[in-house]
Amino acid sequence: MLKKTMKIASFFALMILLVFSSTSCKKKKSLSELRREERQAINNYIKDNNINVIYELPADTIFTNENDYYLSPSGLYIHIDNKGEGQPPQAGEKIIVRYYEMTLNGDTISSKMSAQDATTAYEFEYNITNSAPYFPYYSAGFNEAAGYMGENGEAHIIVPHDIGFQWTKESITPCYYHIKTKIQ
Repeated sequence: MLKKTMKIASFFALMILLVFSSTSCKKKKSLSELRREERQAINNYIKDNNINVIYELPADTIFTNENDYYLSPSGLYIHIDNKGEGQPPQAGEKIIVRYYEMTLNGDTISSKMSAQDATTAYEFEYNITNSAPYFPYYSAGFNEAAGYMGENGEAHIIVPHDIGFQWTKESITPCYYHIKTKIQ
């Protein structure tokens, strides 16, 4: 009788353990679900901020409406406030970008906009995707945005995860940036 009671108790203990272990594990989202959520976050941000998406870059990159954002083929949304002076950078030129970074839900990630932040601003070689010491911190979105501007250009950009920094690629997080460029 004692053996039978022990077997029943063991069975119930095992069943309780299985129930708790199966309900305590969170289901991981699939990549397609995360991408769908990213697309929805971008759409919500566009709607909430009254952004007008345009599909043709304005002549001479001069945006006349402050809510117009050009959607490039790569998925970058860009509004250029000031195209800067001179020509856009050439391949291999060093670009220094001061920026304000936030998630689309408004969480500030970092701000490197002031002159004091110049030593920690983002630097990369234009159109060189694997140049040390910049790789793997390369952002195709920043590279593309810099290509529309000259020295002292300024823009607002929405960068989907796949053309952002490594951390955005890993977390499928789109971000908003206010950027200012220098070409060296």
